[in-house]
Amino acid sequence: MSVKQWSKSLLLVAAMVSVAACSSHKKTDGSAINDANAAYGAEASGMNGDERFNDGVGGERLVSKKTYYFDFDSNVVHEEDRPAIEANADYLLSHPNVKVILDGHTDPRGSREYNIGLGERRAKAVAEILTSKGVRSSQIRIVSYGAEKRASPGHTESDYQLDRRASLSHA
Repeated sequence: MSVKQWSKSLLLVAAMVSVAACSSHKKTDGSAINDANAAYGAEASGMNGDERFNDGVGGERLVSKKTYYFDFDSNVVHEEDRPAIEANADYLLSHPNVKVILDGHTDPRGSREYNIGLGERRAKAVAEILTSKGVRSSQIRIVSYGAEKRASPGHTESDYQLDRRASLSHA
């Protein structure tokens, strides 16, 4: 193959890749984020298809408050939430087979990329408290939804406050 033909082939492949990349950004239903988080979660937690995020203990659940709210543009856990997070840490320590999901959320202000990062930082802030109390990181899976799964559809400050959260649940 000559250099000219090779260059044309390379240009054609680059154009096809760029068209495919542009078309993948048109998903607005959040499925792209969910797919990415699912892939990340499985890889980051070392999960394979056989593991489950529960302990099979007849209906036992986390023992305390499971949603933690944050200030605007912050991933600092409120001091009043620490006792609840620590109570959940105690539960996880006494149930080492239980695994949980920590999902981070934001209000709709900010870019999609920034909000995904902020949601992840919020979930990680809660996870750091859990692990500092002895919970194994393998028991925790972190997912960030950014502003994709809003708690409140409105556009007031009180609606936004409900969106700025990290939630802990059995997976």
